[in-house]
Amino acid sequence: MNSASTVAELLPWHSWANTIAYALLGTLLLFAFGHFVLAAGNETLNRMVRGGTLRRSLVVGLSIVGSLPVFALGIILAERSAQSRVERTAYRLQESAEAVSYAIDQFIDKHLSGITSAASAISAANSFDEAQMTHSLLLYHKVYSDFLTMLNADANGDIVTATSNMTGFLAAVPDLQAHNVGDREYFKEPMATGSSFVSQVFQGRNLGSDPIVGISAPLRNDDGALVGIIEGSLDLRAFERIDNERAGLHGAVVLLTDQNGRVIYSSESAGFAPLENISGNPLLTTGSTAGHGTVYRFDADSNHDPADFLGVASQTHNGWTLYLRVPLDVITAQLLADYRSAALLGFIAWLVSLVLALAIVRRVTQSIADMNAAIASFDLDTHDEVIRTPANTFAEFRPLFRQIRERSKKLKTSYRRLSGSIAAGDELRSKLTRAIVQKEAEVADRTADLEEANERLRDLSKVDALTGIANRREFDAYQKRIWRLGKRESSAAAIVLLDIDYFKIFNDKLGHQAGDQCLTQVAQAISTCAARPLDLVARYGGEEFVAVLGNTTMNNALVVASRMRNAVVELEVSHPGSNHDVVTVSVGVAAAEPTSAATAEEVLQNADEALYYAKAAGRNCVVYRHEGEFETFVDDGIKLDETNVLSILVAKRG
Repeated sequence: MNSASTVAELLPWHSWANTIAYALLGTLLLFAFGHFVLAAGNETLNRMVRGGTLRRSLVVGLSIVGSLPVFALGIILAERSAQSRVERTAYRLQESAEAVSYAIDQFIDKHLSGITSAASAISAANSFDEAQMTHSLLLYHKVYSDFLTMLNADANGDIVTATSNMTGFLAAVPDLQAHNVGDREYFKEPMATGSSFVSQVFQGRNLGSDPIVGISAPLRNDDGALVGIIEGSLDLRAFERIDNERAGLHGAVVLLTDQNGRVIYSSESAGFAPLENISGNPLLTTGSTAGHGTVYRFDADSNHDPADFLGVASQTHNGWTLYLRVPLDVITAQLLADYRSAALLGFIAWLVSLVLALAIVRRVTQSIADMNAAIASFDLDTHDEVIRTPANTFAEFRPLFRQIRERSKKLKTSYRRLSGSIAAGDELRSKLTRAIVQKEAEVADRTADLEEANERLRDLSKVDALTGIANRREFDAYQKRIWRLGKRESSAAAIVLLDIDYFKIFNDKLGHQAGDQCLTQVAQAISTCAARPLDLVARYGGEEFVAVLGNTTMNNALVVASRMRNAVVELEVSHPGSNHDVVTVSVGVAAAEPTSAATAEEVLQNADEALYYAKAAGRNCVVYRHEGEFETFVDDGIKLDETNVLSILVAKRG
């Protein structure tokens, strides 16, 4: 998005602010130029002002110089601050939309992959009796708990068996006679195409009346003939978790619609209900014109009061559209507050300038009066010094008093005057030299202190405050350095991404203090496994850690990753929510030789995908991509039958 053009379109109503500010600065320049010409002795200008008075010139000049720049600068800063706020809001809105859209795609892909995997496993077993199907559905429904219901229908659309999670307890649904889904799209599409299918939002019927999205896949017998489907009805409330986990924006609202403009999910404050058709809403109509990924402004009616919003639309993989909107009233209110602050500061500057000008005028006037009195008392016939310099006399007037006093000392010899002046000059020079040396020493000490403080700040900016290892910022910088080194030396680099299993349950049961201690223990344990000069272990965010291994192949990276997994297990930190009874980690590994075709971001993405499959594989395992397929790394400390690898991974290796 072009931020500058967006801001110009969003806030045209206060573009006059810069004009006023520059007009004030122009007035100041004209005033200064006029006084410069006047000081140069321009006869025409002198006749126009007729000399004027020193008092008026100082008061007017200092007031203008002290207040006009403050007014102008305040207006300019307020206007630019408003632009910057809208720019930042637009960027954050765009990034949030992309992140939420990506999370929705990952969420749908996860459940589509689960349904597809389940259908493949059931078809491979070639056992379609009701008891076996019920057992399979219960098994997969336990893994994919975001399904409200799961069902198996035969080739005629009659429901054979089903499971339900709607009461909070997973159980098989009894008495399914006369329940038929033959008219549902999630049945017709897989039976017609033989492929998995994600439906649009619709109202549940047989097993419940909630608004749902159906995800289905076909079943085949040994001959390859379609014998039915399995389907999972996705709970739309699951999107609320994605909404709650997004980056915060004041007043932001999330809205997810299907291709027909019907609501799949919306934030509670949006006021829309699932299945509601809002195709005429300004958020949708303006977004369709602006295009996906572009932040746009639109007017909406909020409680019958017109309001300005920023909006952005993002397309998901399955054709849904995600909309985010945020109100501009906060920015407008802050802009008005900035203008009020600028006006107040300008008034204060004018008042201070006026007081200062009056004080200076008073001192100058008094000095001139004292000088006139000294001249009037000048007498060459007296030996007593009667002329004294008042304490508040300006430095520019003090030489005049001194000259008058010198003329009054007729009986003092030139030598004594000269000797006294030289002695005073030497003393002053000595004092000045000592003061300069002292100040230089102080400056050197202050400089050394500042350099030491800056060095400490640089070190702190690279370290995670909780765990004591490198933070995300240091990881990003170090990853780029390792990638550049790999390109120069044609050496491979690896990324190891780790995530503590069931960490939220750990926090909920044992408390955040125990969670912080667990994070610190895990960080120190995995740091000992990657201690080479080219290795870096960092906290990636939350309960995720990442290791950058320079000059490391995939095989070596897998060994390091396995050591890390074993090191965490050997901590024996008790975990009441884990099926291993202790804290474990899931690990994703990726490696590549840095080239223009293989970027650091792609390697990090591959490690993230491998971590995702490690989670799906039952956690407490190391997963990597081998010949295009994700596999679990097995060493002497890991047995494949203990990792609870789901059939999605078993099928890929088989």
